[in-house]
Amino acid sequence: MRLLDDVTHSGFMIPLKKVCLQCKEEFEETNADACPKDGGQLVPVAADPLVGTTFADKYQILKVLGSGGMSVIYQARHKYMERICAVTLLHPFLVADASMFQRFQYEAKAASNLNHPNVVGIHDFGITNDGRAYLVMDYLSGEDLSSILEREGVLPEEQAREIFRQAIMGLDHAHSKGVVHRDLKPSNLFLEPQEDGNIIVKLVDFGIAKISAPDDGSAQNLTRTGEVFGSPLYMSPEQCSGKSLDARSDMYSFGCVMYEVLTGRTPLVGPTALDTMHKHIKEKPMTPTEAAPRIVVSKELEKAIMRCLSKKASDRYDSMADLYEAIFGSKLPKLSSSLHGTSIQVQIRSSGTNQLTGTVTPSGTVVTGAATKPDNFASKITKTTIGRALAKPKAQIITLGSFSIFCSVMGVFVYTYFFWPGPVNDSGTFYNRNMYVILLGQADEAKRNASYERARDLYKKAEDIARTFSDRRGRLASVLRSELDLFSITKNNEGKARVMKELNETLSWRTLQDFDYAMKAMAVIEKESDKQNLSKGDRRILSKQLDNELTSVISGIIETGRRLEAANQIEKQEELLTKACYLYGKFASSDDPQLADLKTELALCHWQQDELDYVGPLLKQSLEIIREARTHNSPDVDEIDECETWLKLGQFDRDRGVFNEGREELQKAIELVNPYKTKNASKNAPGHDKVVQGKRLLAESINALSDLERQDGQPAQAEKLRLEAIEIKKGLKEEGAPAEPEPSSI
Repeated sequence: MRLLDDVTHSGFMIPLKKVCLQCKEEFEETNADACPKDGGQLVPVAADPLVGTTFADKYQILKVLGSGGMSVIYQARHKYMERICAVTLLHPFLVADASMFQRFQYEAKAASNLNHPNVVGIHDFGITNDGRAYLVMDYLSGEDLSSILEREGVLPEEQAREIFRQAIMGLDHAHSKGVVHRDLKPSNLFLEPQEDGNIIVKLVDFGIAKISAPDDGSAQNLTRTGEVFGSPLYMSPEQCSGKSLDARSDMYSFGCVMYEVLTGRTPLVGPTALDTMHKHIKEKPMTPTEAAPRIVVSKELEKAIMRCLSKKASDRYDSMADLYEAIFGSKLPKLSSSLHGTSIQVQIRSSGTNQLTGTVTPSGTVVTGAATKPDNFASKITKTTIGRALAKPKAQIITLGSFSIFCSVMGVFVYTYFFWPGPVNDSGTFYNRNMYVILLGQADEAKRNASYERARDLYKKAEDIARTFSDRRGRLASVLRSELDLFSITKNNEGKARVMKELNETLSWRTLQDFDYAMKAMAVIEKESDKQNLSKGDRRILSKQLDNELTSVISGIIETGRRLEAANQIEKQEELLTKACYLYGKFASSDDPQLADLKTELALCHWQQDELDYVGPLLKQSLEIIREARTHNSPDVDEIDECETWLKLGQFDRDRGVFNEGREELQKAIELVNPYKTKNASKNAPGHDKVVQGKRLLAESINALSDLERQDGQPAQAEKLRLEAIEIKKGLKEEGAPAEPEPSSI
């Protein structure tokens, strides 16, 4: 580490820079007391001793982005990958608090299941040798919604709707993974400009509580530790009461955000944080048009906002997908088509203090930072220079120096746009990127208009460009899927066969790449875990760090295993899952549901290969873990998880003719989910999704027992059970439950 020899003097830290209290701009080595930009007061800021050092052996700390009672956030560069990221460092005294560290760890685990363009990603989590827990996250360039509202006051509905649309999609993804944000507010919606001119909305700050100063009026807008989490201005009634929360609490908070974006004020506010919380529990807010009579808000949006602000969670929408449909009049789109052509006409200002981060790890991928974007300064210079040149009178003489500057700028623009290859992990020129998007969009439009010949030609051109990118053939797989759909519509069997073959090869290649990456990552962790020359304390810290590294990628390992199975790479699937089970078992607790998931997947892999000696023991180990987790009231498992394992055990024993054991196991599965039989599975019923899942599992378990009784020579009992399963499925259909999902296909 580089020592800062000018940091201290006589025991006090010397200020090395000043910060404007108004615009938050930082100024190095200035004697001025007023900001040269807006006249705001400049205050000295002491240097942080970590700035200029290398943290955790791989993150070069560049500067402080923000700090609070719980953590400090730094801008950093990954030492080996040259990527800019943000590092959140928990204060050491909080790591010593077991409950605080467990919460910090739990949030990192929960976020690791998320992978969505509208959610900011967590890429690393660990503990340093001196006992400081840290998270590594995306470094965003743009501005949060709170700053935009502070500047603009309100946003017109046509601008706000696109922000709401993307935020709803990110929240729906998080809720589908069982993650509740708990602290939705404008400052946690970040707007990031993209290279194509569009703006992506990203959700940030999943669950890391902030400690606010009690003597400050802004305390209402900060998260506090204790029994109640959230920001009082945006907290749901159940959150203010300290009750358990689900996705509908986020829906209430998002209703507050939508209300503020359109009216310029929060729906309920009191003189203190406690007064505000009391209002959320007891008082009904005015409608947006009552609160701000001069604004124009469509009836469907106002109605949706007011339903989100219902005091009872049961009176709100069941899901963010339902809210999306109420606002936009259509089903929430699939991810593959959800981000095309999104444009938000809002001016975004990028500043160092606003380039902060969020959470959520891409499933199945170990990432150590966010890719830096190429500087767009040259293209901005080009536009302004050309515009000013054209605006000058013709009689004005252009000097040789001006012409040279113009040519230089044009040269930079031409090189950047047509020849700069882009980042190593996703190389491709800006020209090719734009052409790919344009061709794909035109082809999709032609397909919708039944111009199939034109669509085929455009897809082929997009396919040729996709082959020039080094994105692990991701764009190529996308365009091949579109071509496959086109050939299915036009019944072009020859084209369909060609594309299907190439798509299979592409997906298999990607899967094998993921397999190699996962095995190498686990090999590194195993090597680290075998270190013997560490003290007992150091080994404990290392063990925690390696446990967290593995925890964040288990879901991705399972998904990679399933894709290996689909690609007929069963032996590699077995190798991957066996390694993961062994390695994760060294760190995981005896009630860790992820270890149960791994063992179940490995059991099914052996079952697929008729290696039956391994199947039963693995399933029983998985069941033991799940039952212990339920005994400890783990939020990650419930009766449905236990039922699924009993069902697999029963099916296994049935198929190998061990009828007595199989019968007992299937009866236990049925007993666990039998209470769902009398519950209402209609769309508006409480807990709709879980009821549907429980009823389907009940029908499957009864069918499995029916088949066992038939094989065991009990036809009457088998028929009785079969009719019971049919009746449950019929009831599901009558209650309007969605059809069972088809097996996934290419």
